[in-house]
Amino acid sequence: MSVDERILVVAAHPDDEVLGCGGTLARYCALGWPVRVVFLAEGVMARYQPEQFSLPEVVEKSARRNANALKALALLGVDADQVFLAERPCCRLDQVPLLDLTKQIEAHIRDFRPTRLFTHSADDPNVDHGVAHRAMLPAVRPLPGQSLRAIFAFEVLSSTEWNPLKPFAPTVFSDISQTMELKVAAMAVYEDEMHPPPHPRSPEVLRALGHFRGAQAGMTYAEGFALIRGLNL
Repeated sequence: MSVDERILVVAAHPDDEVLGCGGTLARYCALGWPVRVVFLAEGVMARYQPEQFSLPEVVEKSARRNANALKALALLGVDADQVFLAERPCCRLDQVPLLDLTKQIEAHIRDFRPTRLFTHSADDPNVDHGVAHRAMLPAVRPLPGQSLRAIFAFEVLSSTEWNPLKPFAPTVFSDISQTMELKVAAMAVYEDEMHPPPHPRSPEVLRALGHFRGAQAGMTYAEGFALIRGLNL
């Protein structure tokens, strides 16, 4: 692997980044690779009606989710100044002009010059996850001078697997045998999002998926990704 890799994650909501590629990010950070994480929306307001968005308890929950993102990513090794939070209400990105989201992603690509980009699967049924994928595609079009050498889609437990007719099919595997427990610990920081098993967002199921993806590639634990485009890999 090249020593000059730079990693950009485009995630819809705080916690998607840990679920989708948290173990891989921890491994990259340990290697000293710069990592930037961009969120397109917050992660709470889908549970409320618009007229409730300004209620103190809703504002507090949204702020706590964002604060937890900084703590979780710090645990993985990501610098706070490379985490970009958002105030857009979650599960309403389809109401935002797609061009606005694409331009936001483009701006981070120009500024950060990533070599690898990770984002959501096109077949994820969560509306914001699907929009994030669609907004990303024109932002990474293969123009001269493009810094990206690889673009990957990740899976998010309690979302991606809800599309049984188009199950997530990884083509690339990242060994997280040494960082699986760090991923579980980072996800535990999002305490409002964790549940007892058999809920997908439980430590047991996080490990189970990691173990299954690992078995697909001859590793103890792995994260699986779908390669969208790769250059000279």
